[in-house]
Amino acid sequence: MKVVIVSSLVTFLVMFVLAGLFNGLVINEFVTDNIDSAMLLDSPDLSMIALGYALLALLMTLIYPRVVSRASYSVRSGFLFGMVAGIFWLLPYALVLHGVYRFPLLGLLIDPAWALLEQGIGGAIIGLVHAKFSKPESSSF
Repeated sequence: MKVVIVSSLVTFLVMFVLAGLFNGLVINEFVTDNIDSAMLLDSPDLSMIALGYALLALLMTLIYPRVVSRASYSVRSGFLFGMVAGIFWLLPYALVLHGVYRFPLLGLLIDPAWALLEQGIGGAIIGLVHAKFSKPESSSF
């Protein structure tokens, strides 16, 4: 249980901060220039965004040990796992946005590419925490 709490919390914090930096600094002008302001809230609802990232971090933390063998727990396996999670998390969403809103085609490249890095880093943290907390199972005898 400790690994789930630590992994989820640290992963959430890192991905949430990275998302804020990316959206607030790196692509802010792109969003302003290309997305209809009528689609945007006056200010982002940080509590909903945080809840989304907390749920993503928890789900990634719970799924990781089910798809990666204990012997393979590492930053590398976590990063690769996180990249896959990023594809599952954002590529379908970007396609939906493009199909419903006047969402720029370039956004179909930017968001999923960023998700590969952001969730890759989150996965690397999960792999690291799992590797540090993993101990050989002791015999019950």
